Amino acid sequence: MAYIEQIKFSYTVQPLQAVRLIEYTPFAGRIISVTTHFPDGTNALCEVRVGHGNKQFCPNEGYLALNDATPTFNFNEPVDDYEEIWVEIRNGDSAYEHSITVTVSVEES
Repeated sequence: MAYIEQIKFSYTVQPLQAVRLIEYTPFAGRIISVTTHFPDGTNALCEVRVGHGNKQFCPNEGYLALNDATPTFNFNEPVDDYEEIWVEIRNGDSAYEHSITVTVSVEES
């Protein structure tokens, strides 16, 4: 049975600010899914993108921005042992901070 590790990124982004969060894979394997939580009130003003190393893969280009949604996207994205996984969050809301959570699931090879 394959071992799966969930890497959680969670951050409250202030109005008109951005953040890049970094974690590292605990082993070589593949990213099998990415789940992003956009709380009600983000109104598609918070944008998220996910990558590893120097490659963006969720979405392939640009950013994902939703409201009151928690989509899960399945992948088969190979990663090396202790490879950097990053999440970039941009808050385009000029009035409110927003808390965004992204969970990246990595399956050991």
